[in-house]
Amino acid sequence: MLDPEFINSQETIDLRHRILRPGQDISICYYTEDNLSSTFHLGIRDDHGRVISNGTFMAQGHLLFSNARHPYRLRGMATDHAYQKQGLGQRILKKALSELQKRNCDLLWFNARTSAEKFYAKLGFISSPEVFEISGAGPHKVMYKWL
Repeated sequence: MLDPEFINSQETIDLRHRILRPGQDISICYYTEDNLSSTFHLGIRDDHGRVISNGTFMAQGHLLFSNARHPYRLRGMATDHAYQKQGLGQRILKKALSELQKRNCDLLWFNARTSAEKFYAKLGFISSPEVFEISGAGPHKVMYKWL
């Protein structure tokens, strides 16, 4: 129970909208890369089969990491409010890192909300020093981990 599993892109939209972009147009919760063969989505379901935590992982580079051979990006990491602070996000990231190693990924990076920086740092992710604003989502930092 509460183990991460592969889910489809449509199953990520509810949490992306409710948790990450509440009150905004749902269309911004769909990513261009969602259905690429290199992209995968992980989720954790409750006892009723509803996705309560999820993340999307896509093959994508970043200018800061031009030396990465096969980088991936995390997007749309979200956990239902009722299930936060229960280790679900950590479980998703642990499963994702295992999957990324199978795919010969050498770097995972993402734009982290500054409010989540400590969570990711506890899992070994490093923060870039610059803070930047994402419209409608607040202050962020690039975070990363070499694999």
